[in-house]
Amino acid sequence: SKATVSVLYWVANMSKFDVIHLKPGHYTHVLDQNISATLLKTGPSTITKKEHEQIMCQPRPFVVVPPRQYCIIDNPVKRDAKGAPLLDAAGQALTLLGEQEIRMDCAPFPLYPGELLSGKLEPLQVLGANSANRVKAVRDFEDMNAEGKVVKRTAGDEWLEEGPKTYYPHVCKEVLGTVKAHFVAENEALRLKAVNTFVDREGVSRKVGSEWLWTRFGTYMPSVDETVVEVVEANILGETKAIHVHCVNAFKDRFGVERRPGDVWLVTNKEAETYTPTPNETVLKQIPLLVLNKKQYCILLDPFDAKTKQTQMGVRKLIKGPTKFFLNPMEKLEDGCAKDVHVLMGDEALLLEALEAHTDGEGVTREAGDLWMINGPCEYIPTVEVRVRESRRAMPMHAYEGVYIRDLKTGAVRAQMGPTSYMLQPEEELWEKELPQQVENLLTTSGTVTSHSRKKDRQAGRDKTKVVIYSVPHNSICQIFDYKKKTSRCVAGPDMVCLNPDEEFTVISLSGDKPKVPNRIKTLACFLGPDFMTDNIRVETADHARLELQLSYNWKFEIDPKVPEQCKRVFSVPDFVGDSCKAIASRIRGCCAGESFDNFHKNSSSIIRRAVFGSKDTFLGGGRPVEVGAKVLFNGKESKVASVGSEALVLENGGKIDSAAAAAEAKVVIGEAAVPILLGSWPYSALRFPTNGLVISNVDIQSVEPVDQKTKDSLMKSVQLAIHITTQGQEAAAKQKATEEEQKARGELESQLIRDKASAEKDRMELLKLKAESQAIETTGAQRAEATAASEAAKVEAESMVELAKKKAEAQKIQVMTEINLENSKNEEQLQQQQELDGLEVDKASELAKIEADKFKKTVSSIGTETIKAIAQAGPENQVRLLKALNLQGYMVTDGSSPINLFNTAQGMTGQPIAGQ
Repeated sequence: SKATVSVLYWVANMSKFDVIHLKPGHYTHVLDQNISATLLKTGPSTITKKEHEQIMCQPRPFVVVPPRQYCIIDNPVKRDAKGAPLLDAAGQALTLLGEQEIRMDCAPFPLYPGELLSGKLEPLQVLGANSANRVKAVRDFEDMNAEGKVVKRTAGDEWLEEGPKTYYPHVCKEVLGTVKAHFVAENEALRLKAVNTFVDREGVSRKVGSEWLWTRFGTYMPSVDETVVEVVEANILGETKAIHVHCVNAFKDRFGVERRPGDVWLVTNKEAETYTPTPNETVLKQIPLLVLNKKQYCILLDPFDAKTKQTQMGVRKLIKGPTKFFLNPMEKLEDGCAKDVHVLMGDEALLLEALEAHTDGEGVTREAGDLWMINGPCEYIPTVEVRVRESRRAMPMHAYEGVYIRDLKTGAVRAQMGPTSYMLQPEEELWEKELPQQVENLLTTSGTVTSHSRKKDRQAGRDKTKVVIYSVPHNSICQIFDYKKKTSRCVAGPDMVCLNPDEEFTVISLSGDKPKVPNRIKTLACFLGPDFMTDNIRVETADHARLELQLSYNWKFEIDPKVPEQCKRVFSVPDFVGDSCKAIASRIRGCCAGESFDNFHKNSSSIIRRAVFGSKDTFLGGGRPVEVGAKVLFNGKESKVASVGSEALVLENGGKIDSAAAAAEAKVVIGEAAVPILLGSWPYSALRFPTNGLVISNVDIQSVEPVDQKTKDSLMKSVQLAIHITTQGQEAAAKQKATEEEQKARGELESQLIRDKASAEKDRMELLKLKAESQAIETTGAQRAEATAASEAAKVEAESMVELAKKKAEAQKIQVMTEINLENSKNEEQLQQQQELDGLEVDKASELAKIEADKFKKTVSSIGTETIKAIAQAGPENQVRLLKALNLQGYMVTDGSSPINLFNTAQGMTGQPIAGQ
């Protein structure tokens, strides 16, 4: 440690110090090497180290033990009966090696050679009223107990030293720890366990491991032979709370009843208001009070017989209200709770089942398993022989509402439809109709699901016991299949569909998206149209130009919904959208394959319509077919068309146009003009699918885009070129028109310039005439005005000079007078200020002189004449005394070159200050 290093350093360097001064209350150790003895030296003293001696430690202060503190000394010195230390022949103190001594309440003391201070000073421990030290004897000794008697302690003994007191340590005692007393409150107890075999404070012999309770109110200090296991709280038993107690070890309880391990019994407030379980028993659980009102009952399972004190296993007991009770061990309520009395209204009933053979309250004999119903209005409490299977209520249903009912005896399922209020019979139950998940989804989403439908848009799940009802939309058809009869029926909307137990919906899967993808649309009803569908198809022309067409088709079904056979035709093609789009796309690809890109680009509409609908030979007039009733001029006569055929036109006057030559001579009247009739081809008005009655009535070409980039670029260039040509033509026409307009405007402008010049020349002549007249007038007026102005100017100038001279004279006079007044004022002020300063200086000098005189007078009077005389003689006398002490009459040191002041020599030699320096 740092102290040890310091001591070693001090000892190693002690040869430098021959004398040690010990202060009062300090000590040191001196080794006499001649006799090999270490002696104690205390102060105040001066130690002169001899050659055969060695200082073993630096001076140290005495050990001071304050009041209420103690210290431990290792290897203490031996002492006689009077307390004086024992010394050997050499004078060295004898020590008890390996022993310890506790010192307290003593005067400051030094440590003898060999003694060591163990640790530091410690305060005495104060034990409170509810605390104690657990003490162990480390050696055999005699001790005084709390009663003042002598007690022999053996090494290993343990005991408690209880407060309140101050604990004084002893070298024969070891404090194992401090023990706190336990406070036992009301309704609490301490569970104690014996560590050793002993007799407790109540005089009861306890064996090792035995446990018991301490229930007295107040503090309890456990001895060293016992330990506190836990604090046990008493169970407070009230009117609404009881406990079940379980026996752990055989014992006799506080009620005098012998208990065996495993026994469980009920304790209520009738036996005890509070109950603290002993170590031989445990509280299993708290039991609440069961209260039944007059409208309640319960079935008690495995009831406890108070007479035999046994539990009746497997027995059921009916308890009716009003009453209250606690459940005994092993008892439990059926269904875990009390039940309300069944109060039935007029439309309610209970389905009952007999658990065993018995005769009911009406005198009817019931066998086990029998089912019957109790109809309301009434109150009913089932007996222990009867079980209530369920409560039933009459189900009111309107015309389009129903439920599925199954007969438990035959297994047959039927649909009970409204309007009615139906109550199930004892042998009937509701039956749940399962539907495919796809149909369930369609029913909850209004009958149609697309690939973009979201689950959150679907409604809540249906009640499976109710008849499945679906509202067929207007102008739609729904097909239902009976898998028991192997037949189907169609329902045309608007109408309501009610499924029988053996019927299922026919789910229609249609293609969707662009281009068409199969099974994108799921629906229960097929819409009859008219509607449209859009598809994207790719075609290739004769010159291998690939194009992507977006087409929209108007469609509808031409059927009579009232005819069942025609309705079934709609469902003969499962996916009419995909099939029709494929058929139309095939026709368009075949037609486009024989057309060039330029021709298709110019006539795409007519080519696609002919490809979709087909064409027929007919007579055309004005680019449109000649229709029945049109006016025709044929052979110079006017008539109307009676009928139109592919080979001839029949007129009302009996005429007939049946060849191209005859058609060339005929004309059709359109408005007021007569247009020649030509023989050509014209597309049909619609495309029909006879299998399901689908009709495509129109084709709308929404977009035509090349697929190949080169084709796109070529098309763009041709369009740009056409636009450029058209723009140049319009530009040339505009330039021509602009040039013509410019020439006209220029001619009109030149004629107008000529007219304007003539008019301007006439006006210029008038202007010159007026200028000559005004110049003559101007010359005469200017000369007269100049003369008048010159005379007036000379007069004004002379007057101004006179006035200016007067003003300058007045200003000079004012300036001179101002300077004179200012100089006079300044001189007066300076004179007055100098007089005041001189007066102040005189006053100051007189006051200072007076102060100095008073000061000198007071100084002289305070010092005294004798003191002043002594001060005056002190210098010469000191010089004389100094010379006498040095045995010199006087001396002087000089370097031979510097001049010497003989008047100040004496003061310089004695070191006194020289006056004036």
